[in-house]
Amino acid sequence: MDEQPQEAVVLVHGLWMKPWTWGTYRRLLTEHGFKVYLFGYKTTQQAFDLTLMQLTAYVNSRPEATVHLVGHSMGGVLSMRALPRIKKLGKLLMLGSPVNGSRVVKKLKKMGWDDAILKRAAEPLAEGVKVPVESRMTMMIAGTSAYGLSRFVEWRFGVSDGTVGLAETQADWIDQHEKVHSSHFGLLRNKSALKLTLDFLSAN
Repeated sequence: MDEQPQEAVVLVHGLWMKPWTWGTYRRLLTEHGFKVYLFGYKTTQQAFDLTLMQLTAYVNSRPEATVHLVGHSMGGVLSMRALPRIKKLGKLLMLGSPVNGSRVVKKLKKMGWDDAILKRAAEPLAEGVKVPVESRMTMMIAGTSAYGLSRFVEWRFGVSDGTVGLAETQADWIDQHEKVHSSHFGLLRNKSALKLTLDFLSAN
């Protein structure tokens, strides 16, 4: 019997993070038969359009026919914006991504702090995803444990993960939206989020 072709997952980190932050996800997905790739980029120092081109080329150059995308925070916005140029089949999963734009970042821009703190990341985080391309199954996992410094910048969050408001992760073009009790950065190792990710990527 011929073996089924292996599916791949490209993990895309968020603001100020590095590829190694995906350690828990990488181990889990590898253990369950996925080929895992880590995409790294300069989150604040490099033009966002250049990063979009690099991610697109990286995904399209993978040898597997099916390449799923999993993005944390800004990595989810980056992945969603890259979809129109990605030729591979696969699903998209986002973890705490402000697809409707971040109120914290908008507040920082209003205060004139965005250039010093966020630089090139300010625009994608403030604007989110304006024109979604519904070319693949999409899921969002959002945290509801408001433990993070951003609440001191913007206190009118409502339910949030301490960095991104729940409402900032919700959109009618997202096929599946799940909430877990986790902070923003805790999503990278939260057991419920890991199980939801595996179930979503493994489902036919």
